Amino acid sequence: MKYFSLFIVLLVFTGCKKELNYKEIPKGINIELADGTLGIYPVTDNAVRIKLFKEEEPEIPEFIFTNNPETPEFKTTETSSKLAVTLKNLQVVVDKKTGRLSYASPTGKIFLQEKAGSRRLVPDSVEGEPCFIAEQGFESPEDESVFGLGQFQDGHYNLKGVTRRLTQVNSQISIPFIYSSKGYGLLWHQYGLTDYNPADNLIELKKQEQPAGDEELIEVTTTAGTQKVSQNQTLYTGQFSVPEDGEYSVFLDLGDMGNRYYVVIDGKPYIDQTNMWLPPTVGTIANLEKGEHNVQVICKSDNKPKLSWKLNDNSTIFRSPNAKELDYVVFYGPSADKVISSYRNLSGNAPMFPKWAYGFWQCRERYTSGKQLVETVEEFRNRELPMDVIVQDWQYWGSKGWGVPQLDEENYPNPSGFISEIHDMNARFCISIWSNPDKNSELGREYVNRNRFIPGTKWLDYFNPKTRQEYWNTLNENLFVHGVDAWWMDAVEPENDALEGTQTHIGPGNFYRLTYPLMVSKAVYEGQRNTTSDKRVCILTRSAFSGQQKYGMINWSGDIGGTWDGYRRQILAGLNFTITGLPYWTSDIGGFFRPGPSQYTDERYHELLTRWFQWGTFNPIFRVHGYQSETEPWKYGPTVEANMRKMLNLRYRLIPYIYSEAWNITQNGSTMMRPLVMDFREDTEAVNHLYQYMFGNSFLVAPVTQPDVLEREVYLPETTSWYDFWTGKHFNGGQTINANAPMDQIPLFVKAGSIVPMDKISQHTGESNADSLEIRIYQGADGSFSLYEDEGDNYNYENGKFSVVPFEYNEQNQTLVIGDREGQYPGYLKTRVFNIVLVNEDSGMGIAREEKKKTVTYSGSKIEIKL
Repeated sequence: MKYFSLFIVLLVFTGCKKELNYKEIPKGINIELADGTLGIYPVTDNAVRIKLFKEEEPEIPEFIFTNNPETPEFKTTETSSKLAVTLKNLQVVVDKKTGRLSYASPTGKIFLQEKAGSRRLVPDSVEGEPCFIAEQGFESPEDESVFGLGQFQDGHYNLKGVTRRLTQVNSQISIPFIYSSKGYGLLWHQYGLTDYNPADNLIELKKQEQPAGDEELIEVTTTAGTQKVSQNQTLYTGQFSVPEDGEYSVFLDLGDMGNRYYVVIDGKPYIDQTNMWLPPTVGTIANLEKGEHNVQVICKSDNKPKLSWKLNDNSTIFRSPNAKELDYVVFYGPSADKVISSYRNLSGNAPMFPKWAYGFWQCRERYTSGKQLVETVEEFRNRELPMDVIVQDWQYWGSKGWGVPQLDEENYPNPSGFISEIHDMNARFCISIWSNPDKNSELGREYVNRNRFIPGTKWLDYFNPKTRQEYWNTLNENLFVHGVDAWWMDAVEPENDALEGTQTHIGPGNFYRLTYPLMVSKAVYEGQRNTTSDKRVCILTRSAFSGQQKYGMINWSGDIGGTWDGYRRQILAGLNFTITGLPYWTSDIGGFFRPGPSQYTDERYHELLTRWFQWGTFNPIFRVHGYQSETEPWKYGPTVEANMRKMLNLRYRLIPYIYSEAWNITQNGSTMMRPLVMDFREDTEAVNHLYQYMFGNSFLVAPVTQPDVLEREVYLPETTSWYDFWTGKHFNGGQTINANAPMDQIPLFVKAGSIVPMDKISQHTGESNADSLEIRIYQGADGSFSLYEDEGDNYNYENGKFSVVPFEYNEQNQTLVIGDREGQYPGYLKTRVFNIVLVNEDSGMGIAREEKKKTVTYSGSKIEIKL
């Protein structure tokens, strides 16, 4: 008994100091835990990568982080209860008792913590290969807001507590990256399906019998052409019980693409969305009382719905069922720009697009001949409607086979000729290309014979470098040599999450099912870059993955509906997409699925189209599109055309501002379309405003999102003051105002301290050489702006062939300093005129009275102007 008591005493005292078995290695430290090896690997001075693996660290292709910087300096320290890894701008603390990780700022303030006991790496298998279910939870304080995850159509802005399934399907782009109002970013570094805040409590649904009747059929666009698809719907009912009053996440999985989400709990609709295509899954938040609840689900008849729920408990959870290790990266800002620039420095910076890409893109489904393309450009020029890009949608291949990138000789004879005619009118030509050329076509058989398709599918295997090279060769030989300027890559998900259960060149598709669009962009970008440096790569694509920004890509939001509801969802989808580090995004202005022939005369639709067009003016890329629609402005009558012309003229006047902001993206890792959390993180009111955002550093955009509205409430963030762009009227920040919104303008405000360069009205981006710019000064705070210029369409800027003219405004002294020009490029303007406007109520609407301007001639040397 005495010896036993001594043993207990020794055990207690030795247990006071918990030892961790860890080892420093060149890239960080490895800690041996009961459930595997926990790796803490600093990757920049404000970011750390965390891994958990069994036995040895697995070899996995690195698709995201391709820049391979040196491991930053770090220090490891230890106390009786904690182990700390300290970087210059971030500290990781390991609780020795629980193994839980906490993340702190340089001052020691914790901004993120793992949820105790939530780290899981459970052995499993997929397609006969071993894998793990990888899961990690994080504490999410009550006042936290979370953004990101890519482009979803569920209408959520703040993602705290929302359940989402990350798959790649038409209109849904899954990017496993979030940014928090607490000032951190988190990349869940997995390539396979991921569940965000998984809802595991399944509700048993009972299918109700349908009354007899004829099936309703409707024509829709599919990868096999125009098909008739059943739109019949089925009702399901069920009951479920929840353990307590609270906020619950409810998650619907249709099993496949659908056309209707409708979830009613206790008679109250919580999800109600209709479109020709809808992604298979959608989530919502419901406040429910303890006890039993009745539920109804309506969906497409051939869907197989599953409905589940979870109690929200102030946590954020990531789960990947087909993983090879647990792997995530934490970035600390606290600013979003710092987080995103750090992420891009690791994953690749976004290159500059040609200057013309920032103008207007005219697109429709579809132009049917080279002659029609040329005539459309001519009409834009005749009507003085600015335009830079005209787009050829699908089926230009005629009888050559589905998706074959070859122009039909009957309707598109002499491709070099008609593309040259487009170029002669100072427009550019973009063409739709697909990742699934018909296997029975002449080209398809060649790919089949070389085993370039993913076995058992219609999708090319871009994981194979030989496929990527051969695909580019095909594009080059058939299209690029004729003068094609940009690529519209459709159905690159591959469509409808098609990698599940396949075997790719590098292994089971389940491991890599989110990354297919990344590899398609890689094929075209690297192919064109290796062919020429004289023409910048410009890719419009329907899907994306983390790191894809380095491949010269723009995303658009897929086949969305032309309704007010669909329009509102695009605003939130775009903002959550761009905060994931992929800066270029757009939507089909007016919606892809439109009302049909009535669209040209229906004034109700004209209102939606006009408002959508106004918002599109302040997207990174400005583009219209529509299914079976003639989308040209004049098709909708003189009023719509005039309203569109006004916004087109404004977009083109702002090109110097937009192009300089684009350089800020490339050079500094900035973002053009900015959720308010990026600039006003500590202003809770601003963070919670859904339909407002910053466009670059200066403009606050507040699109009209409801019909029959001629004014709307706009919240002006605190910490600064604001100017109404149209009137020049000044407002203090931290208040909500009623902004005028006549049918020909969008509510638009400019931040005090802004310096905004504006060009003359032009018909294309190459028309003005910016020899005379208006420089608008919005007083009330110090400000700066760097006017960036280059040749516009080659990669000489990568070798320093560009110029920057710095502007500095001093509020106290009321002076503007135009600094020495930095750099030069072939054809740069040695001398130019700047018309300086100090904005007030006499100088609104982007036009200043002549007597209010101060005109200076600038020859590259510093000038100081007293205002």
